[in-house]
Amino acid sequence: MKPLFYILRKMLKNYVKDLKKKPGTLILYIFLVLMMVAVIVSSILMPQGNLFNGSIDTYGAIVSGILLAVIYLGIKQGIVSGSSFFRFADVNLVFTAPISSTKVLVYGFIKQLSSTLFFVFFLVFQIPNLRNFLPITKLGILIILLSTFLLIFTMSIIGLVTYSITSKSKKRRVLSEKLLNIIFAGFGILLLYNIYKFKDFSKGVMNVLNSEILYYIPFIGWFKRVLMAAVLGLSPTFYINLLLCLAFIGLMIFTMYKLNADYYEDVLDATERNEELIKLKKSGKGNINFNKKKFRKLKSGEMGNGANAIFYRQLLEYRKSGIPFVDKITLIMLIIGIGSKYIFPEASMSTVLYFSIYMLFFFSFQGKWGQELSKPYIYLIPYSSASKLFFATIADILKNTVDAIVLFTVTGIMFKCNPIIIASSILAYVSFGSIYIYGDVLSRKLFGGTHSKNLEVFIKMGITFLIILPGLIPSIIIMVISKDNMTMQYLSYAILIIYNVLASGIILLLSKGILETLEMN
Repeated sequence: MKPLFYILRKMLKNYVKDLKKKPGTLILYIFLVLMMVAVIVSSILMPQGNLFNGSIDTYGAIVSGILLAVIYLGIKQGIVSGSSFFRFADVNLVFTAPISSTKVLVYGFIKQLSSTLFFVFFLVFQIPNLRNFLPITKLGILIILLSTFLLIFTMSIIGLVTYSITSKSKKRRVLSEKLLNIIFAGFGILLLYNIYKFKDFSKGVMNVLNSEILYYIPFIGWFKRVLMAAVLGLSPTFYINLLLCLAFIGLMIFTMYKLNADYYEDVLDATERNEELIKLKKSGKGNINFNKKKFRKLKSGEMGNGANAIFYRQLLEYRKSGIPFVDKITLIMLIIGIGSKYIFPEASMSTVLYFSIYMLFFFSFQGKWGQELSKPYIYLIPYSSASKLFFATIADILKNTVDAIVLFTVTGIMFKCNPIIIASSILAYVSFGSIYIYGDVLSRKLFGGTHSKNLEVFIKMGITFLIILPGLIPSIIIMVISKDNMTMQYLSYAILIIYNVLASGIILLLSKGILETLEMN
């Protein structure tokens, strides 16, 4: 193991040396760590459920839903493409070295642990929301963080084991995928039956997701009991199920090694896919539809003139991939909007708005404008930087508009809102989308290429938060105190929309120089 530990030690040492050359980045990392500590401490000290007093049953249903979704996606990915702990550098150097595959596997696990820590780090900043909405104990915060780390790590192992078993033949892979889909389709049918039985969506879902039967399913039941300790407290049941989860992980690792001692071949495809995803992220491209889109052949039609040719090219790309501006994100946002009615007690149209704009921040990384920075022609178009930047971002704004129309038309009918509230919600959503887009532009203008993609996310998050705060605070205050006063609610929406539009315009003007110097990007 000495050569492998040497590689790990050198990787860490080089990372620290690189930070020394970038004191600004180092200060940001220190600031983020201090913020993380502050969030954990304040979350432990703050009273629980001080916004919405969510029940233990609600927490249990959320845990079951997340576990089932993560396990389904993990196994399906394992069947289709597998998972990998390695990079191409490992394939070229470590796989070819005279080192036993067992030691290489341990090396891969250590690398995976470091990448998994990022997800836990991100979850830390969601703790205040969890404490506000759910009856999580102070010790429960640590239980959730450690359990999340364990779950993500376990799914990587399960994905590799699944791939090793099913990749032996195409017939086995197809059969496994069909069996997985049948099992979860059966669960969906059970869910629909309970909704029909109780004549209530919330009761039907809660009845299924809180069923005692789930506790008897290996790993799912054990893991749920571990996570339930976050609201129920520690007990012998928690320790027993934690030991069962750890034993299961050990069994998966043993199975993976014994099933195919030469597992190198199994991880090559997944490693190649990981490398492609990393390249996409570094270039600003999203990965939700990576390797899954099928493009149609279309006539180009109108291709624009001057700077607006950028927009027409993006529009053609949307047309090739299906209905323009309608994709998986549209469906996800619709599900989020409808689901917020049942997640939050006393939900209203404003609940859907604030919850959806919260989620929109993370989906805004999937936009097309960031891809333009890697294409040299945008810097050569003989038009002003402001016009080129505007037309490079207009497709993303239209995408948000289409998503907003679908989301708030459906939820507006669901909540029986008047057309003014529906239209105001659409405009507010689109204005926040513009803030997110131009906030990203500003962060790139100020900081250029960052030390890592993860750091870039937090920089954008901080800048965006500072931008939206002046408009968000008065709007929320008016929304809360207005209650059923429609005039005050209209005022709240108006403040949001006007402020966001003005802020977006100012940021656009401040950031136009980003397209004047290729070296900045």
